[in-house]
Amino acid sequence: MDISKWNYIMESFQKILGYDKGTTEVLITKRFSIIGGKDINTLNDRETKYLTHILRKRYKDILDNEKRRNNYERVKAKH
Repeated sequence: MDISKWNYIMESFQKILGYDKGTTEVLITKRFSIIGGKDINTLNDRETKYLTHILRKRYKDILDNEKRRNNYERVKAKH
């Protein structure tokens, strides 16, 4: 995987979760995948696509949870 792509993914998670939580989320997601402890520089194309796919899914899940939480708080505040 290209390091610039990895850095972009890390920055995206850090923007929505904060620096520490974003970094932790990406690293834990990577560790729990089939890629595990493999170094980012040594990933082949297939592994890069797989890792990118699961990180995109996780990113989308986090955004969906944030939207749900915000909607719940807005509804709760109205009542």
